[in-house]
Amino acid sequence: MKISGSTELYAVLGNPVRHSMSPVLQNAWIQAHGFNALYVALRVELDNFEAALQGLAASGVCGLNITTPFKERAAQSALCQSDRVKLVGAANCLSLDRPGRGYDANNTDGDGLVADLDVRASDWCHLDGHIVVLGAGGAARSILAALSAHSQKAICVINRDQERAQKIANDLNPQQIQVGTWQDLPKHLASAGLVINATSQGLNNQSPFSPDFSSTRPDAIIYDTIYSPRMTAYLESAKTAKRRHFDGLGMLAGQGALAFQHWFGVLPDIKDGLRTLENAFSP
Repeated sequence: MKISGSTELYAVLGNPVRHSMSPVLQNAWIQAHGFNALYVALRVELDNFEAALQGLAASGVCGLNITTPFKERAAQSALCQSDRVKLVGAANCLSLDRPGRGYDANNTDGDGLVADLDVRASDWCHLDGHIVVLGAGGAARSILAALSAHSQKAICVINRDQERAQKIANDLNPQQIQVGTWQDLPKHLASAGLVINATSQGLNNQSPFSPDFSSTRPDAIIYDTIYSPRMTAYLESAKTAKRRHFDGLGMLAGQGALAFQHWFGVLPDIKDGLRTLENAFSP
């Protein structure tokens, strides 16, 4: 990659951010498409996020991915919010409006998961059975919004905080989305066609959990948004039940591809992106 005075700069902002795989992913696509651009990771102090955005806009940084814990603040700081950002209240993708002014906000997280399903399990939308989403945090909200936009299937969101889950259902589609408790999880898993873990349980092997998936449909898809580790206890349980199972690496590739499309006007190959990430994870 040849860097010059006209090289466009893109970045992921977070705290922490050193672990981010986005630079590997985005720079591979940038190189494949021949764009004169560079993508880096930038750690931002918690108190300095808005100031950092202003400085990056003033410097003409063309596009940003936003990760934990800044997604809600990114949405609030944007000049313009997409409909999805307005719906979920968080942004993970910012595009420069024009140098010195600020950024327009999008959210590609949930649609990235759907894009990954379209690639790795293209029959997901045609399977019998309802959808179960575990968790009601920011990731779950984005995923639920995307699922509701792409499918008419009944969805059950499972969360300890019932009030929080019910608010998401009411905001998105109360006719389609119902709320369940962890105690009732076995009941809701029965005959499910798609089960998505949108909690942080199992991340870095912390608080692993392994539901019994034997009551789900035989052709069900068990999805974990976590990709570190690649094989969580949750996915091991799916493997034991002989269900199709996928980690969150494809969601990372999917949301990144949609961000790339926002910035460059081209949708890169998600399969190529997934291979890039898999190679990066290989010992």
